[in-house]
Amino acid sequence: MNNKVLFKLNYGMYIVSSKAEEKFSGCIVNTVTQITAEEKPKLIVAINKGNYTNSLVKESKKINISILSNKADMLEIGKFGFRSGRDSNKLEDIEYKIGNNGIPIITENVVGYMECDVINIIDSGTHDLFILEMQDGEFLDENLTPMTYEYYHNVIKGKTPPKASTYSKEK
Repeated sequence: MNNKVLFKLNYGMYIVSSKAEEKFSGCIVNTVTQITAEEKPKLIVAINKGNYTNSLVKESKKINISILSNKADMLEIGKFGFRSGRDSNKLEDIEYKIGNNGIPIITENVVGYMECDVINIIDSGTHDLFILEMQDGEFLDENLTPMTYEYYHNVIKGKTPPKASTYSKEK
């Protein structure tokens, strides 16, 4: 089987964040999908079980999703994609605001955001799939272009962290 065919699927780049009590974390994901468009749209997001953000989402049952734009750089992506919130303050030196759900929303180099409640969790091996119900969402700058995973790899020259849902060991 040639897993590289999966590299041709389209993905975006997102920062998902959560907070439980006074603990905050966020991580980069490329697997966010809208699954319904009803009054309260449903989405799905995949987060590696080893990510601190995963445990906070499970605890709080709330998650915010910031849609990264092509203006985001490796410093911002690295802060959320290659460090753990267990031992670093990911909000330090980054623009954010507090959402209606009390969770920080990253606003720097972001097209828009969604605030969601977790309505179901599906164990999918290395990752949990969080089924979400959108409670709020806004554009921050409709003129920005959302970053794709392809842009991240080909233009920014970013690498895929081992905890990413699209990570594949080269054979």
